[in-house]
Amino acid sequence: MQNVLILPILTTVLISGCASTKQLEIFTKEVERVPLNLELPPVEVLEEINYMIVNEANQEEVFAKLKEANIDPVLFALTDEDYELLQKNNVRMRNQLIKYRNIIEAYKQYYESKKDEQSESKSSFEPKNFNNDKD
Repeated sequence: MQNVLILPILTTVLISGCASTKQLEIFTKEVERVPLNLELPPVEVLEEINYMIVNEANQEEVFAKLKEANIDPVLFALTDEDYELLQKNNVRMRNQLIKYRNIIEAYKQYYESKKDEQSESKSSFEPKNFNNDKD
């Protein structure tokens, strides 16, 4: 019997407790975009690699040239299929770098677009002439 009386009282207290909370007020304010100040990374200058093609016919000649140049006669070899895979991997890495560069440029354009839009609206459109002829 006592549980029957406590349950309605407890329910009334819980419901009235939720009703007494204040209503939230939401203010929307545009936050000014901070310029990224990201510079694109410099283009890397890679070391030049000398490729030598070694086969059964010229292997002795190649090793003799290496010994003459005082280079240890050790070669790291690839089969023709492995060389193709190496080039495919290089192309994939290059394409990935291009994607990352485009992402950085897109972020930069997004964060600094207001400045660009104002400068573009002030300048007049002038088509570019791609002919190399001098008039």
